[in-house]
Amino acid sequence: MRYTIYLMMEIITIPHPTLRQKALPVTRVDKKLLTFLKNLGQTLTNTKNPRGVGLAANQVNKKIAVFSTLVATDLSKSPQLRLFINPTIIDRSEQTTIGLSASDKKPFEEGCLSMPKLYGAVPRSSWVKVTFDQVVGNELSTQTEVFENLAARVIQHELDHLRGVLFTDYSATTGLPVFKEINPDRWEEVDPKLLTLF
Repeated sequence: MRYTIYLMMEIITIPHPTLRQKALPVTRVDKKLLTFLKNLGQTLTNTKNPRGVGLAANQVNKKIAVFSTLVATDLSKSPQLRLFINPTIIDRSEQTTIGLSASDKKPFEEGCLSMPKLYGAVPRSSWVKVTFDQVVGNELSTQTEVFENLAARVIQHELDHLRGVLFTDYSATTGLPVFKEINPDRWEEVDPKLLTLF
C-alpha cells in the first residue's frame, strides 16, 4: 500500500524578494501542481490561526497564481479550506469598509503570515465577485462566486499577494496606522517610514 505524505512548506517573511513579485498564471494540471495544492492547503491548515486566514503561493516562494483560504463564512460553522487558481475580481461593492461588513464601524486589524506580529486596518470592498479555476479531473475549470465580509477581505488580501502588494502598503495612501504586537496585551504603532523597508 502506498501512502502520500504532504509536506509543510516554509512560509517566507518580509523582506524576502518573492513577496514583491507578481505571480504567473497556471496553464496546465500536472502531478507537480496537484502536490503543490495539497501541500499549500496542509500548510495553511497547520497554522491553526483562529481568525480567517489565507496563504498565497508566493508566501511559500512559488510565483504561480494560486492561493488557499481557511475561513468560516458563519461564526457557528467550522472554517472551510478553499483553493483558488488564477483568481480575478470581476465585480465588487462600490463601498469600502475597514470592518468585516459595510455596516461594521469597528476596524478589523488584518495580519499576515509573512509579516508576523504586524496588524493594521485596510479599506476593502465588503463583497467581491471572483472568477477562479479549480482542478476538475485533469483540467482547469473556471468558476464564478460572490464572497462577502471576512471571506471577501481574505480573498482581497491574498489577491494582493499575487500582485506583490502587502497589506502595510495601504498605510501610505490611507494614513491608517500599522501596529506591532509586543505581547498579547500591548501593541505599538510602527513608524510609517519603516514600512517602506518591506
